[in-house]
Amino acid sequence: MSADDHLKRPIIVKRHHGEHDDEHGGQWKIAYADFVTAMMAFFLVMWLLSSTTESQREGIAQFFTASSILDLPSGNGALDGGRSVLVAGDDQRDSLTRTEDGGLRQENEASEAASTAEEAPILRDPIERQRFEAMKAELERVMRSEAMRELAQNVQLELTPEGLRLQIFDRDGAPMFLPGASDPTPRLARILEVVGSVLATVPNEVVVAGHTDALPFSRGSHGNWELSTDRANGARRALERSGVAPARMFRIEGKASVEPLVPEAPNDPRNRRISVTVLRSDVAAETRAAAARRNAPETRR
Repeated sequence: MSADDHLKRPIIVKRHHGEHDDEHGGQWKIAYADFVTAMMAFFLVMWLLSSTTESQREGIAQFFTASSILDLPSGNGALDGGRSVLVAGDDQRDSLTRTEDGGLRQENEASEAASTAEEAPILRDPIERQRFEAMKAELERVMRSEAMRELAQNVQLELTPEGLRLQIFDRDGAPMFLPGASDPTPRLARILEVVGSVLATVPNEVVVAGHTDALPFSRGSHGNWELSTDRANGARRALERSGVAPARMFRIEGKASVEPLVPEAPNDPRNRRISVTVLRSDVAAETRAAAARRNAPETRR
């Protein structure tokens, strides 16, 4: 081979790389996407913590835990084919509280603090606490459903030291009873049907009380006391038809107008109402024990 031929041969330069060039791989993109997703979730959680109340945060937590609290077969005409499937499907779990026009509103922070204080006795028993929170969440879910939304404007739901209390009250143009009558209107019958089907899933005893406004009622020997008692019994019968066992009826009361829902307006239609209280187990036991002591014959010394 001549020198000229050697000079005409192409020169090939070979570059040697390491085992892997990370700068030209795609793995970093996956890691970066995971990092961005995690940061977005973190800032979303921080925003929720800063913009929600304590009660709402409990509601968010309940969303992930409530479905297992009371998912029990009842056989008593409960919702969803005999099962009470508790899903806090709404974004808020505050009590349904009456507004000036009789509608529902979220409780403010002051009333939430008061509610928390009232709930304290229930929280001592974890099983009782779960039962009442689950029952409250289910009732709120049902009342906020499309089918019940309009009827829910007649309902106030709250936890009290005695237990869970529902107030079902009149509104202008939406009465629970016809004037002077003791049989529920179709509106009240539907509310009690739904309420009864939820209450049928728990063993706690129930107190039903009837209330009237301050307008005097008279029909023969019947007045406001008799009318409120008759209405309480009418509500009791409706609850029993919806699955609440008669043996669970702890007390039926007629209170006339002595405990108005709107004290500043004694004749307000919202004072005409039925209250249904699901008693805590210890409250029922203490009430029975106190009654037994009162009725026991005095020991002679």
